[in-house]
Amino acid sequence: MSDILARMHQGRPLTKHSLDFLQQQNLPGLYRLACGEITHEAYITGLDPASLSKHQAAKVANETKETALQALAAHYRVRKTNHPSGSAVHEVDRETERKLRRKREREADEAADKARKVRQAEWKAQRERNCELAAATYRTCAITSGYTELTALDLARYFHLEHVAAAASPPMSDLLTALFQGRTLTEHEFAFLIQNAPSHLFQLAFGKLTIESYIPIAKTAEAEALAHKARKDAIEAARIAREKDPEYIAMIQTQALYKKYEISLTDESLRPRMTKLLQQIDAGNRLPKEEWMWLSTAAKKHFTVELRNAYHRLEADFHADQYRRTQDPWNVINASKHYRKCAQPKTALELIDSVPHDRLKQPKVRSAIFTTHGGVMRDLGQRSVAIELGETAHALMPKDYRPCTLLGAVHMELQHFEKGHEWYEKARERGAPEQGIDSELRSIFQQLDSVGREAMKTFLLAEDSHRYQWLNENNSQRAKKRNG
Repeated sequence: MSDILARMHQGRPLTKHSLDFLQQQNLPGLYRLACGEITHEAYITGLDPASLSKHQAAKVANETKETALQALAAHYRVRKTNHPSGSAVHEVDRETERKLRRKREREADEAADKARKVRQAEWKAQRERNCELAAATYRTCAITSGYTELTALDLARYFHLEHVAAAASPPMSDLLTALFQGRTLTEHEFAFLIQNAPSHLFQLAFGKLTIESYIPIAKTAEAEALAHKARKDAIEAARIAREKDPEYIAMIQTQALYKKYEISLTDESLRPRMTKLLQQIDAGNRLPKEEWMWLSTAAKKHFTVELRNAYHRLEADFHADQYRRTQDPWNVINASKHYRKCAQPKTALELIDSVPHDRLKQPKVRSAIFTTHGGVMRDLGQRSVAIELGETAHALMPKDYRPCTLLGAVHMELQHFEKGHEWYEKARERGAPEQGIDSELRSIFQQLDSVGREAMKTFLLAEDSHRYQWLNENNSQRAKKRNG
């Protein structure tokens, strides 16, 4: 490319190979400049700021290269004087070959330059004929009785450019008027056409096409553009109609629900019931007990964290509203349980703190409040406070297993395994469900770091290797994951 630019800068004609290269590089402006279709001023006028900057950078690079080549040539001329006489023959042969090559290049350049000048002359002559014919046609029309000047839209139709939005307004409409009336265009106007008009319009204006050869080309381009627009309009109309279809709207809304709750069904037989359930949850309505049971059993693997949180939040808000209506502290206990399960311990704490002490007269309700409060503090990471509350609750209701499970969980999290195990044993003795204790222990085990897990595993297996055999199963599952 730098060699081509150097030739153009020096005013030397380009070879056919160089012209073909410019076409392949998608440089229409530079190609037309090289062919002589436009002047250098028109080319510069048609450049956008970014292209102009590149042009100037290339010019500087070319000048730098020329300087370097001249210095290199001077260097080799000096060195040639030191060659031994034995290489003189070879040097003469090489020089002869270079002269022949330069001669062939010069002849090719001269032929290309001659062809370029011939083309330029032909285009100029055709340009003049086009102008004369257009001017004559216009004059004939203008003297016709009742003739009115064509509007910008009429001119766009005449040149079959109605599909080109810019054709009906200046400056392109002004250029169409000039072409219609046979006025010769300026270099600046040619540059505008190169950048903004269809190529066949520029070719007509420049003399590469006659009006007779232009019309079929323009009609074909117009038909293709209108067909493309019709296809786009049809697609858009179908989209609008589809989006107004109630079935389509329902489908999109259902897809959004499944995405919101991150549910991907593998069993399509579950879809009708699951869709109805999601719509109910999303509308802010509590689920009936049988739907909760279905989610916890048949659809358990689709009971995602997002859906679980939404369910518990609705339940929590319901019980909180019940408390505000009845002032019954048991509603606070139920609401707090659900707030904890949807990761809202701070909301639960605010609700617990709002209960007046004079409503906690019975040991049972006081113990339940302290146990619930302790669970909230455990969630908030304040385990020492949770232990105090749990011990207070246990003192109030020594036969209730719930304070015991709270204390067992907190001590296990603190890796006080002996104390934690003792409290869990007390919970078992008081009727705590075995499955609930094991589920809590599994959760605690997963939350510990590797050292804590190993210590907890060692302790529990030493206590009862049969009951806690799931610890070994858990270990083998992690090993499988690591091995891929």
